[in-house]
Amino acid sequence: MPVISVDWWKGNDRAQRQELVSELTACVSRIAGCPKEAVTVIVRDVEPGHWGKGGVLADVLLADPSAVPPAPNDTGGQP
Repeated sequence: MPVISVDWWKGNDRAQRQELVSELTACVSRIAGCPKEAVTVIVRDVEPGHWGKGGVLADVLLADPSAVPPAPNDTGGQP
């Protein structure tokens, strides 16, 4: 039956994890046409320093959002 894996940044509390698991379970159960008991949700808390986006570790991005490198075709607002 359906298994859902969610990786998100560490720092969300138990109530947020419970809401996520509940909502995902209800949605997948409805769409897949299976009982809620058949749906498994795995939530992994990942340290921002172990998560990269755009070639930069997320802990750097959290500290300085301007640290995101420009996209290869980004002209920096120049025509």
